[in-house]
Amino acid sequence: MALSFFALLLAAVYPGLFPDEAAMHGMLATINTPSMIALMGPVYGLDVMTSAIIMGQNCLVWFAIAVIVMNIFFINRYTRTDEELGRLEMIIALPVGRLTDSVSMIFLSFVLNIAIALLIAVFTLVTGIEGSSIMGALVYGLSIGMQGFVFAMLALLMAQLFSTASGSMGAAFALMGISYMLRAYGDMNNNLLSYISPMGLGLKVEAFYSNNFIPVLILFAQAIVVATVALWVNARRDSGAGVFPARKGKAHASKFLLSPLGFAWRLLRNGFFAWIIGIFAMGAVYGSVIGELDNFVEGNDMIQQMLQGHGGAATLSDAFVALLNGIMALLISIPLINCINRLRSEEKRGRLESIVATSVSRKNILWSFILIAVLEAFTLTLFGIFGLYAAASSSGLVVFGTLLKAAFVYLPALFVIISLAVFLVGMFPKLTSLVWIVFGYSFVTFYFGRLFNVPEIALKLSPFGNIPQLPVQELSLMPLVVLCIIAIGFCLMGIVGFERRDIKN
Repeated sequence: MALSFFALLLAAVYPGLFPDEAAMHGMLATINTPSMIALMGPVYGLDVMTSAIIMGQNCLVWFAIAVIVMNIFFINRYTRTDEELGRLEMIIALPVGRLTDSVSMIFLSFVLNIAIALLIAVFTLVTGIEGSSIMGALVYGLSIGMQGFVFAMLALLMAQLFSTASGSMGAAFALMGISYMLRAYGDMNNNLLSYISPMGLGLKVEAFYSNNFIPVLILFAQAIVVATVALWVNARRDSGAGVFPARKGKAHASKFLLSPLGFAWRLLRNGFFAWIIGIFAMGAVYGSVIGELDNFVEGNDMIQQMLQGHGGAATLSDAFVALLNGIMALLISIPLINCINRLRSEEKRGRLESIVATSVSRKNILWSFILIAVLEAFTLTLFGIFGLYAAASSSGLVVFGTLLKAAFVYLPALFVIISLAVFLVGMFPKLTSLVWIVFGYSFVTFYFGRLFNVPEIALKLSPFGNIPQLPVQELSLMPLVVLCIIAIGFCLMGIVGFERRDIKN
């Protein structure tokens, strides 16, 4: 529902971003470059320019990614995770078929994605955006929904192949990354790789232009084939096991693993390294745009409005770096939240109780997760800048030292996010999901606040809205100090609460 409502907001704002034909020409020209095609997909509709066509080209790929991520989490949560925790075994012990859970998830994911597709289509039509039509809105929404359904079925297949929830989810996200890279390379070189990728195929609908339904039908057929394979594998494997057995551990634990810090690191290290690769790649992708920034911004009212408040009298490259560092900091907050919430997951699964029943201090366990989250904040920020500089250094428009300062200034905001997660885990463990509301609010206000003319006070309610936008604004230490004090306060309250409350499943 939230994704559909966000589609409504974007459809409502787009006509004001491109009020005339010249602005539309400028926008299509800026995204018709190799780096932007790799980022958002091929350009179409140069002969018939409408706000709807531009919205379809700019937004379809990002909405598809959001829906794909949602589907992967949804399927993994109610298949492999339930099986790993022994819940599914209790169900199949009853007089039901062993495929009941998988079949029900296929049905539920299909209904969910169709509902999202139809809501996006209806909300797009409600705005009356120029160039929209019933056929265009349907193909736009169904392309997003069917891409989500394909990856839901791929996640279901991964849940049969891997014996752990982390393994199956990691494999599903790896497939998403491969699909995106195949699409990017195929679109840049205009070859068949973009048709092999479900994400590339989804962009071939040319929403609000040719309105080609064939890719939607192919995506649906692909999903059915993958679902059939997943059911076939599920029927032949042992309950609780995967086709690929879990890798055997060492016969004896290392001394580091015997400590609370080693325990936390063992749980979090795979995600830690995966996010390093992802953030580095993201920095490299956006760094490749800096050399073409003048063309990218010229005539692009949307980007110009997003850069308001980040530019001042500075150069476009500085303004873009300021905006990009904020976006990367927001994305980095995702693994930081997951890092702290993993402790709550261990508690809910009954594993933490057996540890704190020994002489291990609760405080030391929580401090171990906090320390790794802080280390991850520093490391991911650094690797994001490495990727950005590696791709943009040849343009001569960026300086590594300046990039570091502009990125590390966001660390206090990241510390606030970490401490808020610690506070909820320690004081209100059943409300840990509230931290995602703060993240969502921060992302929307930072990324789209200028587009929707959000009042300044609303921007300041987010920790990310109080960070000086280096390198185009002066460095102000006071808001950074205040954020650090807030972070320390939340963190201490969370630690005290965690020490005093009961450990519960």
